[in-house]
Amino acid sequence: MKRIILAAMMVAVAACGGNASLSPVGPSSTSAGASISGTVTGSSVAAIRALDSGAFGMLATSGITVSIAGTNISTTVDGQGDFTLTNVPTGTVTLNFTSPGASATITLSGIGPDDKVQISVTLNGTTAQVDSEHHSAPDNGKREYQGRISSIDAGAKSFQIPGITVKTTATTTIRHGNKDVPFTDLKVGDHVQAKGSKDGATLMATEIKVEQDGEGDDGNDHNQPPATTTPVTLTGTVSGSTGTCPTVTFMVQSTKVTVNNATTYPQTSCADTTKNTASVKVTGTKQSDGSVLATSVSVTTPATTTTTLTGAISGSTGTCPSVTFTVQSTKVTVNSTTTFPSTTCADATKNTATVKVTGTKQTDLSVLATSVSLAQ
Repeated sequence: MKRIILAAMMVAVAACGGNASLSPVGPSSTSAGASISGTVTGSSVAAIRALDSGAFGMLATSGITVSIAGTNISTTVDGQGDFTLTNVPTGTVTLNFTSPGASATITLSGIGPDDKVQISVTLNGTTAQVDSEHHSAPDNGKREYQGRISSIDAGAKSFQIPGITVKTTATTTIRHGNKDVPFTDLKVGDHVQAKGSKDGATLMATEIKVEQDGEGDDGNDHNQPPATTTPVTLTGTVSGSTGTCPTVTFMVQSTKVTVNNATTYPQTSCADTTKNTASVKVTGTKQSDGSVLATSVSVTTPATTTTTLTGAISGSTGTCPSVTFTVQSTKVTVNSTTTFPSTTCADATKNTATVKVTGTKQTDLSVLATSVSLAQ
């Protein structure tokens, strides 16, 4: 009986033409550009194979069609569950799997111009799962770099990691675990893997993976503890402030400090704590380049310096109790808390009066008077 079935099959093939082939229909795997090769398994594959048995079991799997959404690129799965798609577009693509017992999709991202992508897919009815995914390409300038982000240029949508500038475009895929995230989610201190084409000292990224410290390539385990970091506290005056909140860098005690959208500002704001001359307390973690990534920045009251001035008043302006004037080339301010022993505010703040001023020096080197008296 088996010989009869085989003979019938051969007659059927011959009837379709002497060059008929049992190979899957689809683009040749030798074509240039990116390609996706894969193996399909699962209950849907088993169901198709069960439609027939014996000599026809190997042919049944070819009932599954794999196509790229939005293109005319497609192929069929062979009797071993394998398929290959060529001339695949770069960036992110959606694969459709259709058959009498299945209709499902998967999305692959970060495909470069000459990537050779290998995947393993489990197909079950209306669901498809990528069990493994591997990208490789010939050495034509395509590179993969990893490291911790040291600075971000939001306007250019680029960032620095040790040794290279990573630039993104509208087609760059940025992933954190299995989620696509926007460029604005990137933070200084993030550990990333960047893939793309290198041009001089710039990597034009096709895919960026944000990793938790200690994660593997796919970054799926977000419960692993971060690598050991060194807590740092700095107190001093802000200088060299650049950037726009929430991403600003500045110097405190000759140390570069970076704030981002995760930094907190107790009882104040980002703008007030990152402006030049502000007296601040910075709490954060030391980075590999010696800078500090701030977790908290607060305004502090600088130590006061008591000053005494004696001399004649000039340039007096204002109305008591708020008056400013100059003594010994130093600007003096009086307010409602200033006292005037044995005299009045009006007499002690008028031009040509000779006075003794006691007060505290401010950051602009002026003096806020606590007491003004007429000099003898």
